[in-house]
Amino acid sequence: MRLSRKSLIGAAFLAGLLAAGCKRGESPVSGTGGTLGAVGDDLRGAAKQTEKAAKDVGRATADLADKAGQRLEHLTDKAGAESQDAWITTKVKSALTASGLDPLHVHVDTSERVVTLSGNVPSPAERDRAVTAARTVTQVLDVKDHLFVKSEGR
Repeated sequence: MRLSRKSLIGAAFLAGLLAAGCKRGESPVSGTGGTLGAVGDDLRGAAKQTEKAAKDVGRATADLADKAGQRLEHLTDKAGAESQDAWITTKVKSALTASGLDPLHVHVDTSERVVTLSGNVPSPAERDRAVTAARTVTQVLDVKDHLFVKSEGR
């Protein structure tokens, strides 16, 4: 249920009026000797409707808070995974450099802890060294080899 801010303010105002009216609802009407009968019944009905509306607003607010919390948790998890992927990329580039490879010619992309190597290397042996270096990084789940070996004529 979607309630606008004006509806909420109106419900709160009505609840305040009803609370003030309930204190006088049992007093006799001057000159008649009777009670507020019909007015009291109307006030009680309005109070019940206000209470129901307040409960509905409370449930809607709780549902909205739950959805916002779930979305925030999802975004936090995603940000954590992306920062872990960035860290893995950095560690793979360091491993490539330590293996004697030029990290400027081997592009490293990491997604969900899967490393993809692309670019050009001068020999099949260097391609194998690059793949092996990437696999040695502890948090890497898999390595995809998209490296090309440059031919001698180029």
